Amino acid sequence: MSTHPSSRRGRATAIVALAAALTTGAAVLTAPQAAAATVSVGYTCTGPGAPAGVQPVQISVTAPASVPAGGTAELSVDVATSIKAPLTLPARSVTGELVIDLGGAASGSVTATGFTNRAVVPSGTAVKVTGGKATVRLGKPGTATFAPGKASVHVFGATAECVVSGTAPVAATTEVTAR
Repeated sequence: MSTHPSSRRGRATAIVALAAALTTGAAVLTAPQAAAATVSVGYTCTGPGAPAGVQPVQISVTAPASVPAGGTAELSVDVATSIKAPLTLPARSVTGELVIDLGGAASGSVTATGFTNRAVVPSGTAVKVTGGKATVRLGKPGTATFAPGKASVHVFGATAECVVSGTAPVAATTEVTAR
């Protein structure tokens, strides 16, 4: 084994990097688990190409299990429809936004953005968009609830506006803890 100073420095750097990785991994493993739920929501849409009637949509919301009062919750949202693509849709040709209505210990709403179809959607298959993200500051202790609200869908430059038919169920909750 070499005792050259640069070899010792290299091993020391590798050990520090390994220790940092293990410490970071432990911090990630001990963070509160995110809670994910999928709910079925009926939507009525208007605009070019929008289907008639109430359309069932499956919405998955992932939220942190808990955050301290005054902290922020990062929400991830994915949407799967039973609506069949009338033609092949290229990857990233469908985009959208979804309002998340806040309840319980939270009030107001936030908008999840960044949705898209990551892969080609062949003609005749159901459309799924993923990658929606929203951030919400949660101020007071209690249980904050997150329910899907109105949505906008963009395909080839046309926009369909969609509203919830009836009442959307709560898709996720976060416990806001006292500081």
